[in-house]
Amino acid sequence: MTRMATLWTRRLSTWPWTSNVPLTVLGASAVATIAGILIWGAVTVAAPTSNKFSWTRLVAHPGTISLNVAYPTVGETEQLIARGLPPSTAVSLVWQTVQGRWKVDGPTFIGAKYRYGTATLGHGVSGSHGSLRLRFSIPQGFGGTHLLGLQVASGTLAAEGSVTVVPSVTLRSSQVPQGGFFQFTMTGVGYQPYFALFPVTYDNHLTGNVTAVSTRGTAHFAVRAEGVGLHEISVNNGVMGGPYLNEQQSPFPYMPTFSFPVTVLPETPHNTTDKLPTLQPAPVGKFVANPASGVVGSTFTLTGHGLKSHQHYQVTWWTVKGSHVSGQGYATEAIPFGLVTPNAHGAFKVIDTVPSDLGGPPHRITLSLGQHVIAATTFRIFPKVETVAPDPAPQGSLVTITILGGGWTDYDNIYSVDYDNSFVGFGCAFNSQGNLQIQLRATGKPGLHFIDIYPSVWKGTQSLPNYYLVPQLTYNADHPGDWLPAFHVVLRVTAPRQAGSHPRLPS
Repeated sequence: MTRMATLWTRRLSTWPWTSNVPLTVLGASAVATIAGILIWGAVTVAAPTSNKFSWTRLVAHPGTISLNVAYPTVGETEQLIARGLPPSTAVSLVWQTVQGRWKVDGPTFIGAKYRYGTATLGHGVSGSHGSLRLRFSIPQGFGGTHLLGLQVASGTLAAEGSVTVVPSVTLRSSQVPQGGFFQFTMTGVGYQPYFALFPVTYDNHLTGNVTAVSTRGTAHFAVRAEGVGLHEISVNNGVMGGPYLNEQQSPFPYMPTFSFPVTVLPETPHNTTDKLPTLQPAPVGKFVANPASGVVGSTFTLTGHGLKSHQHYQVTWWTVKGSHVSGQGYATEAIPFGLVTPNAHGAFKVIDTVPSDLGGPPHRITLSLGQHVIAATTFRIFPKVETVAPDPAPQGSLVTITILGGGWTDYDNIYSVDYDNSFVGFGCAFNSQGNLQIQLRATGKPGLHFIDIYPSVWKGTQSLPNYYLVPQLTYNADHPGDWLPAFHVVLRVTAPRQAGSHPRLPS
């Protein structure tokens, strides 16, 4: 165990924790749950309650623990050797578990938050001389440093140690047709800042970042197959948001880096986007939008019942207008959506078109009679690519990709852009009320080029890891806030137009 890990173990073992939710690892019920935030080498405790728990205290003369694999991966078999235990005593192997989530506060992105607990991984009985050998598998979950201990029936630990789990990456297939995706699975992504973010490069160009905060250390991500022929995809550690290229000289030289030679096969690709979910309305309600989601220009139905017949009710659509950066701030705004008149049975049904407005959190729709709000429902706008123009695009020409339904919060107001798997920038939708027009030049040799537009995070209160602006390749399962789609555009670049002759100046 390194000196760093030793200090971390000693400090963590003395902290009080909050006991709340039972955990399960490898089918074993956890004995406690811990709440807190790891800040590199120390722990800050979150919102304590009256129910306290601490990592079990050691006996007066604890034994020692050694492991045969210094830096294992998830699923790898470890052999634990313990000495100095109470003779002929039953013990349980307990393991520190971690659960993560993204924390947002309204429109503000706070960052990654973690809860800690313990789980039982195995049992054994020490020998007459107080020694024990025990084999176990590293459980599915986060990488990074985990405490482990041998617990006796009284609940105290007869021995304590720690192990640092490192990540592993697998590639489903190294040959993919052009326009398709290389599919990767990464396990053991860490929860400590320096082990929690992994940038991906394609032929030494930054493509995006891999996270696994809400997926318990396991990440599934895809990289576009771009350019027929041989390429290299690399995955590096990168707390600052870009690849760290001399990991072997860092304080964590045991952290692996990964590189995969791949082949892109000939194919004629097409534009693709993620399939949008259809949100269903609440099963009961006086006023309902159905479906409860859609894209700009689609239709939905508003229905009401239990109302006063032949009265004129006002339908109002609520939105947010303003800017994060202008200094003027932002505020909610009511937009009249029309009048409805219930029939003799107190019911109505109208079909409406989704307005061109912000995506992000669902919009509130209210039903009012006079000055009184009678009922309310919600509707969420998902983003969509409206146009790509020009396409084909002459070399050097300005290409505009229009997305309708862009969001406004810290975690959904930007889309980040790769051009031929190289991160080139981002666009923000708030100031333009969801109408996001991304502009970039048509570059590269005449032929097919690929523009991939990913969800990302604009800003937040957490400084490390630097999750911001770069495409989040794990957006599909690990994006903060509500789910967002990605868009994959195929652009045909043609030879540049011939410049026209300059007009002759009058003599």
